[in-house]
Amino acid sequence: MRGLSLVVAALVLGGRASEAQVTQPIPFNHRIHTANGLTCDGCHQYVFEKPFAGIPRVELCMACHVGDIAENPAAKPYIETIRRHAEAGTEIPWVRLYTLPHHVYYSHRRHAAIAGLPCTTCHGNIGDSERPPTEPVARTLTMDNCVDCHEQQGVENDCAWCHR
Repeated sequence: MRGLSLVVAALVLGGRASEAQVTQPIPFNHRIHTANGLTCDGCHQYVFEKPFAGIPRVELCMACHVGDIAENPAAKPYIETIRRHAEAGTEIPWVRLYTLPHHVYYSHRRHAAIAGLPCTTCHGNIGDSERPPTEPVARTLTMDNCVDCHEQQGVENDCAWCHR
């Protein structure tokens, strides 16, 4: 019966990560940041505490980028953009890549902190990218990928865990 329920849910769900290509306001280079020792939770501060990982606030960017225009001239226009947002009291308008249907619940905390999965399990080698992704990378949040991963990890596929 459970198998039939999963098949029916997969047909009804139709919820997948957004696949439209997007352009981010700043060509964020993950590789430079990880090479300088930053970990995912250094910028995505809520990944271990809340259902959502969080998009870095401009104040967090400014904590590191206060005086480095002279140190990194190639980044000057992007750092100036960050500063303009900080001075105006506005956030950088990052574009979300992952959206789920309203009836689907996903928790970064449950997967990263409790299950101990590394970010690369779902996001691939995003830390090596030199430009921001324009579409979801690696595993997308489709029901098939989630069910497959749960089966590979030996985790139960209880519909109520993800469907509200």
